[in-house]
Amino acid sequence: MTVEELQELIKTSVKQCLNEANQKKQEKELLSFKETCEYLGCSRSALNSWKAAGKIPYKRMGKRVFFSKSEVTEAMKESNYAKLQSLN
Repeated sequence: MTVEELQELIKTSVKQCLNEANQKKQEKELLSFKETCEYLGCSRSALNSWKAAGKIPYKRMGKRVFFSKSEVTEAMKESNYAKLQSLN
């Protein structure tokens, strides 16, 4: 094996590892309803109200509802979390 081949093999392996790590991070990015309530420190009914009012973005996968942690965080910043609590 030449030095160039070894370098290419290392480069490919590192890219693959980084892609796998990024994919796992993205999978962790989606929170279940319960995880989102825990993250926000709110009740299920409060989160449901915010979701119905369009204050918290969500995604559906079949019958299940998921929330993107970064989108929820951004929504909290934009709407001032105290405002969201007043909807409850």
